[in-house]
Parts: sequence; structure tokens; C-alpha cells
Amino acid sequence: MYTTTKRIGIHHVCLKTVDLARTVAFYIEGLGARFVVEWGTDDNNDHAVLVDLGEGDFLEIFGSPDSFPEGIWQHVAIRTEDIEASLGKAEAAGGTRRGQPSDADIPARSGEIVRMRFCFLEAPGGEMIEFIQDK
Repeated sequence: MYTTTKRIGIHHVCLKTVDLARTVAFYIEGLGARFVVEWGTDDNNDHAVLVDLGEGDFLEIFGSPDSFPEGIWQHVAIRTEDIEASLGKAEAAGGTRRGQPSDADIPARSGEIVRMRFCFLEAPGGEMIEFIQDK
């Protein structure tokens, strides 16, 4: 069912993939996304699935028979409260960890320090995901 409580901000980020079913399964099983709605025709350029990555942050996944060069997007960053648990779940669903979780203290131009823990993971479709755990 298409529902959201989010009223402003980004509605969705769109990802194209040659394997719609595998990609949707990865985001639902590996990242805990919630299925929202699906439309279009199988094996057609209008077939898409909308999933909620949390609190109305939608990802639109479009199936396409066309292959894509590396860099569909640079990466998408997803908040987590437990980076190790998130990485483990995503790896079990077919993702590949790219490095180990690292702590970062990033000096902002305002003078504050942004503290976070992060790690990258490559999804089965080749897109990069960064998990962020705020400290």
C-alpha cells in the first residue's frame, strides 16, 4: 500500500537495474526496506518497484534490459543504529562489504565536528551503499 507520512524533502532516488527481482529482494531482505507499490509490465522499461528505506525515504527500482556502466550513482547512504548488524544482513542477502567500518570526525565549515561510523557495501547489482551510524 502506498503510504507515507513524510511531507517535504526527497521523495525517492531512482535506481535502474537489469535484474529487478534480485535487486528488490536485496533491498527488502538485506536492508530491511518495506515494499510500497509495484507498477508496469514484466520485462518492459516501465516495470518498477517502490520500497521504503525507512520513515518515507523511498527508493524506486526500475527494471531495464539495458546494461549500465559502473556508477549508476556514486553511492546512497543509509542510516543505521547498528552498522555491524546492517552489514551482516546485507551480506547475507548478496551484498559484498568493501572495507571495514571506520570512525570519522569530519570538521564542518561551521566549526562543529560531525562524528560518524561508516562502511561501504556493494549491492548485487553493482551499486554502492554506504551505511552511516551517527555517533
